[in-house]
Amino acid sequence: MFISSSIAGEGMRMRGHEGTVTGRLVYPACYVAMGLKVDAHKECVVKCAKAGQAFGIFDETNDVLYQILEGSPTADPNEKPWDHAEDVVTVKGMIFEKDDMKAIVAKDVSKGSCILRKEPSK
Repeated sequence: MFISSSIAGEGMRMRGHEGTVTGRLVYPACYVAMGLKVDAHKECVVKCAKAGQAFGIFDETNDVLYQILEGSPTADPNEKPWDHAEDVVTVKGMIFEKDDMKAIVAKDVSKGSCILRKEPSK
């Protein structure tokens, strides 16, 4: 899948909006299937990214997973976030939402911080 203003032909309109997401850079398959998102999982995330799998950003504050998309057919979606596997990052870019899926084309990635949700008191 790719999203780019250069490929949006006449009469086609991109349905995204500029925005910022802060969260942990994860490998979506391991996060969705097994809930993995810890530093001990970093090596696996890097191996999967090297194999061509795109990173995701898990916004822990809002409990939302964003898939990172490439911005053009030949772009690597992992290029900008590469050095931040399993770190908390702030990503600025074009955000897309369709049905229950959220995604972002990263324009800028920097080390970030987020407020984690508190567990309910017992």
